[in-house]
Amino acid sequence: MSEKFHKDAELELTVDKMAFGGQGLARVDGFVVFVDGALPGSRVLARVTKPGKRFAQAETVRVLDPGPHAVEPFCPHFGKCGGCLFQDLDYAEQLRCKTGHVADALARLGGARGFTVHPALPSPATRRFRNKMEFAFAGGGARLALGLHRRGSASVVNVEHCALQAEPCMDVVRHAREFCRQVGVPAYDARTRRGVWRFLVVRRSEATGQALAHVITGPGPDGGAARALCEDLLAAFPALAGAVHSVRANNAAVAQGERQVAAHGQPWIEERLLGLSFRISPDAFFQTNTPGAEALYGAALELAGLTGAEAVLDLYCGVGGLALAAAGRAARVTGIEVHAPAVEDAQGNAQRNGLGNCTFLAGDAGALLAGLDHVPDVAFVDPPRAGMAPQAVAALAALGPRRVVYVSCNPATLARDVALLAEGGYALAEVRPVDLFPHSPHIECAALLERGGAA
Repeated sequence: MSEKFHKDAELELTVDKMAFGGQGLARVDGFVVFVDGALPGSRVLARVTKPGKRFAQAETVRVLDPGPHAVEPFCPHFGKCGGCLFQDLDYAEQLRCKTGHVADALARLGGARGFTVHPALPSPATRRFRNKMEFAFAGGGARLALGLHRRGSASVVNVEHCALQAEPCMDVVRHAREFCRQVGVPAYDARTRRGVWRFLVVRRSEATGQALAHVITGPGPDGGAARALCEDLLAAFPALAGAVHSVRANNAAVAQGERQVAAHGQPWIEERLLGLSFRISPDAFFQTNTPGAEALYGAALELAGLTGAEAVLDLYCGVGGLALAAAGRAARVTGIEVHAPAVEDAQGNAQRNGLGNCTFLAGDAGALLAGLDHVPDVAFVDPPRAGMAPQAVAALAALGPRRVVYVSCNPATLARDVALLAEGGYALAEVRPVDLFPHSPHIECAALLERGGAA
């Protein structure tokens, strides 16, 4: 490593492309520098933050030339708030970069060859597209913050305006922040394990306009503050179907309750997707971009090639989104999900939609696959960002469905699991990226794997 790459060294860099994860990638005499806050084609003055033998990390000090793809950001919080990384990058270029990331991950990390990657499908909307957002609390008193994490930091930026979720949801956030300041109860501090407020999650149905507020607090007593907040929100916002209070004792900064304390009003909202009705409870997984999810599930169903005669498996089924969408095109569907409340939602959703050919099982994916009493023709797999558990990959390959349609929100773990499934006799044929998260580095994919490499 050259001396020019020592910590705090300043370099003029031309950014070649966007690296996976959202940083710009530049090269100096063949040495790679990853630059935060730099766009493809731009020229920047950057400061080295972390030298290394193989590459260096840097941050943009000043933009010397914004490059051909730069656009004006539309949010006053952009640059400080970590909710968006690419508001200043033309959307068509965002899609091109994400398509490249998918192809590169599958070839380089997954060792896949001979597959087709289609250009990423755009999100139907690039603003107001989220039906759910998670807001974090920090501090206390008049300085209590409620918003999103600062870019590259665990600290919280007070978000007054956000173009990712509908404005009525932001009204709820602003009202809750002021209420909590007036109450005077501080936010939970993970270092001391004291304080109350942890997260406010706001969901909103695209179909009905109803919203649901989920207040998550620390494990200690709150003196009735959470109940007061829930009741106040319901009184202030008629569009709120309910407000739920949950407790989370685990210090991990995850906006999910461990124990529900009380539900004020209706503890769920109804959403519609591909003509189906879904009841969504506070902690249930549901795709956060409803029109985008329709495009993603549509791509997955097309890859599955269902004729109406197939037995279908939906692994990591959540509240049954893909399972129910497939049910009208298959003979039978079996959904597997570890989160028992989500399975209850899935069963109820099947009943509400008059789909009697669905069975949902709660438990560990690997164990339930090993005990399945039939071999599915097609398996949908839609795991969390961490991908499939190794035991689940092995059990799925041993089960041997003819086609696997893998829906992924993380190209890196998709690539890893594609490589593992290849060891079990599956070949990657086709990948369709779908953008559900404009202005972020995230990209969803529907990937088709065929047993023995043939349909």
